[in-house]
Order: sequence, then C-alpha cells, then structure tokens
Amino acid sequence: MKRISIMLALALLVTIGFAQKKDRTSAYNYYRNGKYDKAQEYIEKTITHESTMNEAKTWAFRGDIYLQIALTDKPEYKSLSDNPLQIAFDSYKKALSLPDAKDLMPNIMTNMNVIAENYYNKGVVSYESGDYNASMTSFLKVADVKSEIGVVDTVALKNAVAAADLAKQPAEALKINQRLLDLKYSSASVYSSMANAYMATGDTSSAIAITAKGREIYPMDLGLLLSETNIFLFTGKAKEALNNLNVALEKDPTNTSILYALGTQYNELNNDAEAEKAYKKALEIKPDYFDAIYNLGALYVNQAAGLMAQANSIPPDKVKEYEAKKAEAFVSLDKALPYLERAHQMDPGDRNTMVTLKEIYARKSMLDKVKEIDAKLR
Repeated sequence: MKRISIMLALALLVTIGFAQKKDRTSAYNYYRNGKYDKAQEYIEKTITHESTMNEAKTWAFRGDIYLQIALTDKPEYKSLSDNPLQIAFDSYKKALSLPDAKDLMPNIMTNMNVIAENYYNKGVVSYESGDYNASMTSFLKVADVKSEIGVVDTVALKNAVAAADLAKQPAEALKINQRLLDLKYSSASVYSSMANAYMATGDTSSAIAITAKGREIYPMDLGLLLSETNIFLFTGKAKEALNNLNVALEKDPTNTSILYALGTQYNELNNDAEAEKAYKKALEIKPDYFDAIYNLGALYVNQAAGLMAQANSIPPDKVKEYEAKKAEAFVSLDKALPYLERAHQMDPGDRNTMVTLKEIYARKSMLDKVKEIDAKLR
C-alpha cells in the first residue's frame, strides 16, 4: 500500500509539472495571438511552480508578455499592469541569471534595448514637461537596463545628473556623478556638477576638494574654473575669486556674467575704477543687463556718499573746500541718476531702485520726483 501511495504521489507531481509547462505553452500561444490578458494569466501560474520557475524560458516569455503590455496602445491591455516595463526588465534579468538562457540571449538582448529606449523616451517626456524627478528615475533605468546587457550608457547617466540638478536633488546628483567616475568616465562637467552639488548640501570642504581635483585634470576648462570661482565667492575669498575671474575673462572676454562678477568683486575690494570699467564693458556687450545697470548706478551713489562724508568733515570756516567737495559728490549723483532711472524703467517694481532714486532726487531738490517715488513706494 505504501508503495502504491508513493507511485500515486509521483504520478501526481508529474501531472502537475506537465500542467505548468502546458500553462507556459498556453501563455506563449496567447502572446503570439496578441491576447495579452490571457497570456498574463497563464504565465503568472508558471513563475512560482518548481517545474517551471527555474527555467529561463519561463522568465523570458514573461518578459515578452509584459513588454508587449507596455508597448500596446489598447487600453484594455494597458490596464493589465501599472509598471510593465519594470516587470519585463526584472523577468529578462531573472532569465539571464539561469543556466539555460544561452539560446534565448539574442531575443532578450534585443528586447532589453527596447526597454531601455522606452525608458529613455519617458525620461525625455518627463524632462520636457518639468517633472525632473521622474525624468531622473527614467534615465537611471536606462543605464540600469543597459548595464545588465554589458553596455555602459554614459549619456543616460549624464541626463540623469541634469535632471537631478533641476529637481534640486544634490545628493542624487552626487551619487550619479560618482557612478560615472567609477565607470572611468571623466569630464570637467562631472567635477563641476559634483562641486555644485556639494555646495547645495552645504559641504564646502568637499566642494573645494573635488574642484581642486578636477582642475588638476582639466586646468583649462572654463566651467570648472567658474565653479571654483563660485566657491571662492561663497566663502568670501575675494582675491582668489578675482584672480579666477580675470583668468576666466581671458578665456571668454565677451561673457557678461564674468564681467558683472568682476565688477562686484572689485566693489568688495573698494576698487571703484576697475568695478566701473567691468560694469561698463558688460553693458557695451549687453545694454539691457539690469544688474550691471543698477550696480553701476549704486557705485556712483556710494561714491557720492563718501564724498559728502568728506565734505561734512571739513571745518565750517573752510567754505570753499566744503563746496568743492560737495560739488564732486553731486557730479557722482549726476552720473548715477541716468543708470538708476533706466533700471527703474526696466523694473518699475524694484523697491531698492526706487529708494535710491528718492535719495538722489531729495539731495538734488527734485521734489516732484520725490513725490512720484513716494506714491509708488506706498
């Protein structure tokens, strides 16, 4: 009796095993006929049964089915899975891990590239719509899929970095850039991006270190030079920033942002003549550069304030000296006025400009103008 029972049990196992293989065949046939709902129903029965769960064919078929669910335009099939591309990828990945995958490799490789292409398109669409987190995730998926088939996709990783930057995800940007470096991909932009990401996380020490490392490799790269300059500016190293900006200007003499930054640094160092020169040069190239216009006007106002302070320190009995110094101050105010009025025209709502204009109008006894500004400031 015991022997008969054992034989019956073995027969039952064989029957069940045969049934699972039959389900896999049914899944494949439904797949071939475009009936992805039935194909899904039958293939899911096979991935947990001992007779089929460790065969590459099972997982490859499952990948094929879910890839078609991802690609179909038919809503009744689209709704079969929330994340069919990921399931297809995971299925092919499982198939590749099994010893009998050799004959299936060409088909799996082709379809893995299809998955990567679809993730890439998703990344582009998300990027263009402003969903940078989703874009970053999709581009990382591209790199993961390609990596599984032995391809290093640095373009996808660089796109993921760009999306991470726009998504304000500096920690993710650092991870992805480090991944690029680990893959022996090196470019000045990687070091610049890492420096910016470290700065965004408040880690200035690491930002300085990674920039220095990058500049050893790419000493002539402008972007990396400017990244280092920004760190110097942030950390209050005005002289180091100034040296870098002058080098940057030699490389790109028409860059108005560099000229503006030069002007602000010369301001910091109380070198009005060089600051004035830098702002004016920026405005020659870009006449509507609001910040340069405003700063040039403010520079003249500050000069006037300094001259008035000197005038006020002159003893009362030296009237001529006082009047001469006061006249110098008014020359500076006259220089400032057209720049600040132009700034006000460009941005009528900027309160700093209006407050400074009001001060000039008051000093020049232009009372009607004072009233106009007062009305706007209310």
